[in-house]
Amino acid sequence: MKENILIKINELIEEKKINEAQFELSKLGPEFLENSEYLYLRSKVFCFNKLYYLAIDMLLIASEFKQSDKIYNLIAEIYNILGNKELSKKLLDSNLRWTTINSLKDEMSGIYRK
Repeated sequence: MKENILIKINELIEEKKINEAQFELSKLGPEFLENSEYLYLRSKVFCFNKLYYLAIDMLLIASEFKQSDKIYNLIAEIYNILGNKELSKKLLDSNLRWTTINSLKDEMSGIYRK
């Protein structure tokens, strides 16, 4: 059930039906707050709404629950959009990714850490 709704929300985002996706995300309960896919989808909605720093926060929290290329790639894409090309490149480099993410989390003291 959980996976089906997240797949549906992802499809809405891919179809650029952002308001519908956002509405569906808002209906999900607190049991999703530690679900990396839920957090990733929320961050994609934030990106479409150009709320980049909220998206980064969501992605960093998601990375606490699951290390995933798509999470790191979206963070890198956001930093590229924001003009921080060096940080974007580090996040795309699998050899530098882990230390770069941990450094970001250390700098952003409000980020949830397991």
